[in-house]
Amino acid sequence: MNQNISTAGQQPLFCGRNPAGISRQYSFSVLTDAIPVWTPSAQKCIHLTAIQASAPLGVTITLSSSGKSFLALRISEPAAAISHAFPSACRLNRGDAVFIRTADEERACETFGAVTAEQVAFNSRSDFTNAANAAGLPDRQLAALSSGLLIATRGRIVLTYHMAPAALDRLQIESVRLKFYCRLALTLAVGTSAMTLYWRPDTAADWIELQQASLSLIGTLNYLTTPLERDITQEVLAAANPWEVIGSLQTSFSGAHTGLGIGNSIQLDAVEVEICATAINEITLFGFET
Repeated sequence: MNQNISTAGQQPLFCGRNPAGISRQYSFSVLTDAIPVWTPSAQKCIHLTAIQASAPLGVTITLSSSGKSFLALRISEPAAAISHAFPSACRLNRGDAVFIRTADEERACETFGAVTAEQVAFNSRSDFTNAANAAGLPDRQLAALSSGLLIATRGRIVLTYHMAPAALDRLQIESVRLKFYCRLALTLAVGTSAMTLYWRPDTAADWIELQQASLSLIGTLNYLTTPLERDITQEVLAAANPWEVIGSLQTSFSGAHTGLGIGNSIQLDAVEVEICATAINEITLFGFET
């Protein structure tokens, strides 16, 4: 349930009569430090009559003046709104502004698997089997690339997504992480086997290499349970419209065995995209100045 908590005993306010006439609206996300949302004109006093706030995620919004908090509004239900009306207009000290800050902010995190996984030629070869198994979330249905007896093998899988978190216009991206569930195993130490991770912001962009993992000696690199993770938050937020990047980005996974001989394998289970976001909240202050 949404609640408002008024700590009247600590507030630097005085009550009086007067009609309302001004509103101040402000949009904000996480505010660790208090910022001013209503600064009065020179030699004026702010008289507050009511406050309305809305948020897509849970948050506590605290109002203060002259360094003292006088009202806290807790929004605990998703996409909820709350209001607080003062019994009579309340006057701040002359020249004092109204500040707000946030606390107990909820984050929204969602993980997406690919909707399609398609093999494309990698240096003229497409040797993965069951490439479509890499679509979706991890389920141990694996795409696989095996080493060949008479020829070096290689291939690339391109993954596309459909990512549309609810209430995009009220969310601000906090982090974007890619998770590659894959495995490389060498039972025959001939040549080098490598798997390489990529992403790109849209289909017209060049592939951006994130990491390569390889073996030339007998052994295993197993990321099927704990994936290889790469953070692309900075690159996404650098775009003019980060949510457009989320809507069009692709990942890809390439594998290659340079040695000849049967027994080495590269496997891909899934590539997830994890998006975490904070809320864009709104507050409106009603009142007047004298």
